[in-house]
Amino acid sequence: MTELPQTPPPLCRPGCEANALTAIALSLLARRKLTVSRGLVERIAECGPPGGSLPDYLEKLVRLPDNQRLTAPQWRVLLQQAEPIAEQMTRSGVELVSLFCADYPPLLAEINDPPPLLYLRGNRALLSQPQLAVVGSRNSGSPTLQLAQRWCHSLAAAGVTITSGLAIGVDGAAHRGALAAARPTVAVMATGIDRLYPARHCQLAEQIVAQGGVLVTEYPPGEPPLPGNFPRRNRIISGLSLAVWVVEAAIKSGTLVTARAALEQNRELLVLPGSVNNPLTRGCHLLLREGAALVESPADILALFGDNYRLDDSAPALAAQPSPLLMALGYDPASTDELAERLGWGAADTARQLAELELQGVVARLSGGWQRC
Repeated sequence: MTELPQTPPPLCRPGCEANALTAIALSLLARRKLTVSRGLVERIAECGPPGGSLPDYLEKLVRLPDNQRLTAPQWRVLLQQAEPIAEQMTRSGVELVSLFCADYPPLLAEINDPPPLLYLRGNRALLSQPQLAVVGSRNSGSPTLQLAQRWCHSLAAAGVTITSGLAIGVDGAAHRGALAAARPTVAVMATGIDRLYPARHCQLAEQIVAQGGVLVTEYPPGEPPLPGNFPRRNRIISGLSLAVWVVEAAIKSGTLVTARAALEQNRELLVLPGSVNNPLTRGCHLLLREGAALVESPADILALFGDNYRLDDSAPALAAQPSPLLMALGYDPASTDELAERLGWGAADTARQLAELELQGVVARLSGGWQRC
């Protein structure tokens, strides 16, 4: 089990304008040519907070190779670009947590490429709490999403902070499970703090903030959901967390990217097994073959967080709403008559409900019968 390190001593005065501008400038530079590494964290600790000429301080702090060095005017342009961002964040109530801040998430500061700056809305203290990252497919079926939501409900009720990526599918189920337990949750975004994505989760995002959770991103305001942002975002999801639970993962998926990042960051990797006929669990089985821990219940996950975290038997259970027809279908093709026999239903009623599921894109008619999409 990864242990939380001690919070480092303060590196700067809270609310210092120079610190904010410097952090934003470093963040903008990281998008261009700066390779952020543990060395930058150490340099900040060595150099202390910004002082004197900010371009001179940044030059001393960053130590770019000779062929990439910026002149003092170029540094000033970078700081000029940072100023309107700082003003916009102040007006919109967005907070900044940088490597200069004493409350920068300690586990995140330990990874090889920590983001120099986090933009956030909500409860910043939550970022330093023990967290479980929950990741999985955007295309998971209803039974998997219901399981993820129930487990996250139980884990959140036990005091574990659920962290995920605000995407459709497993991410949304994880956040909703925590919220249903009246507990806060962390949503790590792959866009600017002012660009909620996907749009269908705008209400969910606002609910997360309203219930004491936090939205967080390393990207500046206005950043769209570019494809390359999501793998970068995933390292933050795992970096904030003590462990990563993989609910479902195809062989080629962003979920496996997060799992690889978790292993590189020395995080516990927990995997839920599934049907060998389900393409969305083949990545899970690959991780299990490579040594990830198999989990079969919330108790298996909670055991990693120590004796202070216990399942709350008195907490109201989250009602499950399984689809009997999907449960009967599983992941192997079956005919209408076979499904009707398994369920004890009439053939006409079974055919009608299969047609409804086909219209929803949940099942498809194949030569061998019906199969999940």
